[in-house]
Amino acid sequence: MSWLLLAFASAFFLGFYDLAKKKSVQDNAVRPVLFLCSAFYALMLLPVLLLGHCQSMDLHEHVFLMGKALIVGGSWLLTYNAIAHMPLSISATIRALAPLFTIGIAVSFMGERPFPLQWVGIGLCVVSYIGLSLAGRKEMGHFFSSPWVISMVLGTILAACSGVYDKLILQRMNFDPLTVQVWFSLYMTLWQFIICAVTWYPRCKSTKPFQFRWTFVLVALLLIVADRCYFLAVSDKDALISVITVFRRSSVFISFLAGIVIFKERKSKTKFLALLGIVAGLCLISLGK
Repeated sequence: MSWLLLAFASAFFLGFYDLAKKKSVQDNAVRPVLFLCSAFYALMLLPVLLLGHCQSMDLHEHVFLMGKALIVGGSWLLTYNAIAHMPLSISATIRALAPLFTIGIAVSFMGERPFPLQWVGIGLCVVSYIGLSLAGRKEMGHFFSSPWVISMVLGTILAACSGVYDKLILQRMNFDPLTVQVWFSLYMTLWQFIICAVTWYPRCKSTKPFQFRWTFVLVALLLIVADRCYFLAVSDKDALISVITVFRRSSVFISFLAGIVIFKERKSKTKFLALLGIVAGLCLISLGK
């Protein structure tokens, strides 16, 4: 399957993952939610490891996957907290700015060179993403001084670094995509358990109460499918992480519509125009290959 189609499939499932994630953290303690979502993710993939479908790795390779878990874990901690306190249509659009950072890193340090028409498409998508984020300012006072906006931006930057890191381990170091996904899930669960045990459990009675929700399982399932498509796309030798990142962040469509329809968030003509810009940009990216 084409890496572009895989990137689009990843975006589709990622959009519903964002919706399940919002349901999971809304009026809930964030850190135990993170741990349980990670644990369900790992449990669902554990049979793959036990049945011997993963490639063997040495200690050096395991260290790289631990590093990925640390980067993504930091991103999740920042973004999950922001999502719990912000409208979904705003948090998702800020998160959608990840391509801006990834493209800069991929072109500057990884030697990627998209085709001219793809550059036009990427530029149109980035401008549209920025328009979406600026439109969201009307829904929050003191937008750029909000700690949750800052948290979302920092988490997004870490997510962009993770995308470039994925290109390194999957394309240049030739890690097996399924093996990466399985061991990453285990290290992520361990990392989230440590965070939860050290920073949340000792003070759990004096903080926001935790509620178990079955959406945790849905979060894990949707993320497994989205990540599987993503890792396969990135592992393709012809794949450009700058293009994949733009496609992956098109998940903002689902998050945006869910925010308006399900969570009754504010509508905006600017947001709809920006979404049309994203559609046009994705078409140009597809045609430019």
